[in-house]
Amino acid sequence: MIKDFDRINISTGELGKGDLFIGPDGQQIDLEHINVLWTGVDTIRQLYEGKLRPQVIAEVIAAYESGIDAQVSIKGIDFKVQSGKRGGYRYLLQNREYGLTILVGSFYREPESYGSHLKIECSPRWIYERGTDELCDELTEWGMHFLEAIKPTGIAIHLACDFQGWQPPEDFASHFVTRAKTVSVHNGISDLHFQGLDGATVNGRGETYTFGKANSLQVCLYDKSKEIDVSDKRAFMEGIWECAVSEKSFPETCYDPELPVWRLEVRFHHRIVNEIWQGTSGIDPIYTFAHANKHLTGLWQHALGANRYEAKREWVHPIWTKLREDVNFGHAAPPIHYKRVKKQPGCGNEKNVSLAFGNLLSIYARNQFSVKQAWDCLKKSGLWEDLCNYYRRREIYENELYQLVRDGLVKRRLLGKVAA
Repeated sequence: MIKDFDRINISTGELGKGDLFIGPDGQQIDLEHINVLWTGVDTIRQLYEGKLRPQVIAEVIAAYESGIDAQVSIKGIDFKVQSGKRGGYRYLLQNREYGLTILVGSFYREPESYGSHLKIECSPRWIYERGTDELCDELTEWGMHFLEAIKPTGIAIHLACDFQGWQPPEDFASHFVTRAKTVSVHNGISDLHFQGLDGATVNGRGETYTFGKANSLQVCLYDKSKEIDVSDKRAFMEGIWECAVSEKSFPETCYDPELPVWRLEVRFHHRIVNEIWQGTSGIDPIYTFAHANKHLTGLWQHALGANRYEAKREWVHPIWTKLREDVNFGHAAPPIHYKRVKKQPGCGNEKNVSLAFGNLLSIYARNQFSVKQAWDCLKKSGLWEDLCNYYRRREIYENELYQLVRDGLVKRRLLGKVAA
């Protein structure tokens, strides 16, 4: 059973709240000096199905074929046009200043057919400058510009909390409990990647800790005050942090530019969002940000319960309790027990399909097949239908399957015996 330290508000004597935490052995930890500077949505990726509007896609194609500095004007906004093949789409339209990246035209569907032809990625600034209704309306307008018979099919969301007054100790990773098998730690000089946490050791204090994969539920803790220089967001983020106040600092800001700002970020892939609403009784489907908005605090708490920093076995560290319980994303968490849907039993041959897929990738890698060659051979292998069904049950579709093939080939060439 997972347990939290007792909490006491030393000003009022109220139990269950406050910044003084008392552990099972009587130890006391005071987190009064922790200041939360900002909580919010860092990234949104909205998926749509529909049929591409011929005139609009023709303009994109013409721009793409015009040359290396191709641009297209959409709704009066200029976008640089590039190949979107890496993300499973034919074209990628990007305007970082405006704050949108639009992937259009599924690489796995004919342009004239109905399908998953659109993904819109929103930058932190674009999200921050818009309220929920305005954000949802604008995304819908963009979607309708590209697609006929439009239908939202899923949303990926990154939730973030920036705070000061604490930083992870050297043994942070070894005390972190997660079901994720993939863990990476970056200390500013080198990276450490390993599978699982048993026996993991990190020398030196990390600057970035990432638990889980990007196509699943990913928890990341990193030094945001350093990252904003890399991403050129210092003016934007400091403008937000300087608005933060605490009970002690009011009416002055509680942000201290001399101290590091750490960010805890939880990244929900659209597949995970779908698994949660499908496995939780009493909630409606979550296909858009409007659907997700009232569940953001609940999703945050769910993620920090399943992925947690412990002070000792089965005892949650007070900093994690505080971040889990005190952080709010505009709505209090509803009285719902969130859980992911249990994996449905397959058709009886899942193990065989998985083994055959892996063996074929090893053969293709050994014979130096390109990703396209491997993809075409898989379609003709007799495994294709079972393979697609295998991954559809996990809400992984052709664009993500293509990436799995690509990543599998690279991994086998770089790390496996096929490189010998």
